[in-house]
Amino acid sequence: MGKFGIFYLFWRLSFRQYFFIAVALCSWHIAHSSLFLYLLYMAVGFSSGKVTGFASPAQGYEENTIDLNTVLIKHPSSTYLFRLESSDMAKLGLPSGALLIVDRSIKPFLNQFALLRHEGQFLCRLMVKHDDKIVFTDGTTETIPIADETEIIGAVTASIQEYKHDFSY
Repeated sequence: MGKFGIFYLFWRLSFRQYFFIAVALCSWHIAHSSLFLYLLYMAVGFSSGKVTGFASPAQGYEENTIDLNTVLIKHPSSTYLFRLESSDMAKLGLPSGALLIVDRSIKPFLNQFALLRHEGQFLCRLMVKHDDKIVFTDGTTETIPIADETEIIGAVTASIQEYKHDFSY
């Protein structure tokens, strides 16, 4: 091993090996006992690359965590998040405070939510066909036709809603 061989051996040990050596040194007063020899053997055995014990029965069945970015955002460079501040779309299932995921690279199609800018305001509306014309509605009788002052920003691909529960019964 050479002059510094023992230091090289200790440099390459893992935390588990240091633990066994520490326990072995703490039990130095029983140097001739089988516990000391066993712990020293375990420490040296780990440094030689031997595998002791059994593998975990769950090994190979690990599941990945759910990443909402990969699930909800298909085009990261053209996706924006908007907070819905009005309750206009509550009849269609989008309450006030919902977080809208809007993809600008997708053109909205019929019966899909769209984000549009109309008369200087950002609006979330449902794209429907009414009297052979494509219009945007909020679920009431009010409709917004596609006109020059209406700019379609993108399609709403998902919404995230927080449920606020009052647990004081």
